[in-house]
Amino acid sequence: MLRYGLFLYLLINAATIKAGGMPPYFNEDIDTEYRALLKHAGDILPKSDLPLAYLPLFYPFSFLDIHPTKFKSDKDKQAFANFNLGVLGRNFLNINKTQLSKLPNVTICKKQACKEERLGLIDDFLRVTMNELVKLNQSKDLNLIQQTDMFVYRINNTFFTPAQLVTYYPSKYAGFVPSANYKVFKLGENEELMKLSAETQQVRELMDAYNVAAITKNDDKSMSIIFGGVSDNHWGVVVNYSSRIPTQGEYNHMGLEYDIIEKISETRFYFQTN
Repeated sequence: MLRYGLFLYLLINAATIKAGGMPPYFNEDIDTEYRALLKHAGDILPKSDLPLAYLPLFYPFSFLDIHPTKFKSDKDKQAFANFNLGVLGRNFLNINKTQLSKLPNVTICKKQACKEERLGLIDDFLRVTMNELVKLNQSKDLNLIQQTDMFVYRINNTFFTPAQLVTYYPSKYAGFVPSANYKVFKLGENEELMKLSAETQQVRELMDAYNVAAITKNDDKSMSIIFGGVSDNHWGVVVNYSSRIPTQGEYNHMGLEYDIIEKISETRFYFQTN
């Protein structure tokens, strides 16, 4: 395990060192935080030689989809999303550089036929989940639900597994979540977390049925329902939106640039980021 952790460390060192040093949005403190996170990931994820075995961990808000919550610049946030996929993808996905560079494209839809299919799926999901979405929107304790499957999921910054719960705290400088700062709970040890799990079970079941990756609050009113994506390429629907519908080239609350926007109603719009 130590050898694997060192291997990860050397790879990230090679990836971050460029002619001009670290990525422009890094400094020594942030670089140290990111290396610590990589070591943590290497320590807890068993080594696998299977191509794409860990791909679900790169889906929106899953364990290897790292978010720098303290970055101020949208461009830096988006650049980091691609950087993170490049570094972690080389370590965990067991595919070549060309395959890795093309991986985010699998979630991009530019044709009318696939967009219509997506809009139909969105409509079906919203029709059966509106009551649950209203509850989520009104809850002061819930900001994010991510689901890998019914047994592995995330609520806010806590990852739930059949064996344990792990709550991650934003790193000091970049605000990385997940990070190397965390606390492990046994099942049933934390009553508040188990209550959130029970409260979200019905919506998680529907997310599983309709292959929804994550639901996240954008502010105190609107929510993004993300059906799929890798790195900075997401697609889904924003609901309960009360402001001007954004246009292509603007950024969402996660710092991802909207590539396609289509108004569905006065308070909903379909989006694809890229």
